[in-house]
Amino acid sequence: MSDKLSMKILICNFESLRTPSGVTSYAVKLLRHLPCLRALTTRNTFQTPLEGRETNLAAKTRYNEIIWMTYANIRRMNREIRKADLIHLNPFNFTELVLLFLTKIHGKRCIATMHSNINAYFLTPVLALEMARLIIVYNIMLLTADKLIFLSQAHAENFHQYSLLKKRFPAKATIIPNAMEDERILPVRKPLPGTPLNCLFVGRLERRKGIYDVLKLAELLREEGDDGIHFTIAGFGPLTIEKTPPNVTFVGKIPNEDIFAYYDRSHVLLMASYSEACGINILEAMARGLVVLASDIPGIRERIEPDRNGYLFQPGDIGTMKEQLLHLRNNPQEMERIGQNNLADVRQFTVANQAKQYLAVYRNVLNHAPSKSF
Repeated sequence: MSDKLSMKILICNFESLRTPSGVTSYAVKLLRHLPCLRALTTRNTFQTPLEGRETNLAAKTRYNEIIWMTYANIRRMNREIRKADLIHLNPFNFTELVLLFLTKIHGKRCIATMHSNINAYFLTPVLALEMARLIIVYNIMLLTADKLIFLSQAHAENFHQYSLLKKRFPAKATIIPNAMEDERILPVRKPLPGTPLNCLFVGRLERRKGIYDVLKLAELLREEGDDGIHFTIAGFGPLTIEKTPPNVTFVGKIPNEDIFAYYDRSHVLLMASYSEACGINILEAMARGLVVLASDIPGIRERIEPDRNGYLFQPGDIGTMKEQLLHLRNNPQEMERIGQNNLADVRQFTVANQAKQYLAVYRNVLNHAPSKSF
């Protein structure tokens, strides 16, 4: 099992691998980098093309929980799990527990990478049920998986506080950050002459991601007569607004492969989240030489050094967000300096480095050896 080509790792994902989301972007990077991986994905809601080593089960779901698929695809799911040496889960829904159940039936080793945060911001009944579901799924993974992977120290600490079996946590938890492909990192960023300062928001359009704060900021600047800053919003979700401000452009869902064109037309990534594990869009923005303006929360604080990679503000502090944007607009040399810092700093988070860390975890689990603990 020591050779990476002899291992057969099945990485499982709820959605097809080219779906526009951070989780699927992460999974497809590993698949393309590690020949020992095959992918098993449950559904393809957005009808994206499949990867070369991806098996999609074309499941229909109700409330994102119960799998409905053909008998032939149930057999395919069982066969793929049976053929693998190790199953790599990326859990959030109860659906993944079906995969976990089959993994245990076939006596396979299993690791799980957690991606979401458990948080109580702006809870609605639906979001409260989602968080309760995540806590249940996580604790089952803590009990049964051989290793749990987290994206940052703050991410691990977030889950640790919800652990029912806290004594199991230190031996099972490992931190492997998100990563960026080498070819996505620009050697140098070209200036954007003759354009207003363009701020890019990338993420799910829900209150916890700070989208309403971004729109309030845009409206405030418009009311003050400042037309030198424009906002581009990329993402989808339950956003409801009566009227789009004239200094805001919504571009909707953007395929993972195409999002970098929007980074290249922007100066600043604006992350106004109230909770983050460690968003992949930070690394994407750094790789294209943008300045990162982001909430001063644990999952972001580990990646952004103020005045070097960008600026931090308290979640919901629209006044500080406005001051920071005006400072950057009036000091283009600062944007150039910070952008160059980001192009250099992002190179410590390459997919090649991440893949080596995952290979070490795979080998250690398959060889029953302990890997580096939290």
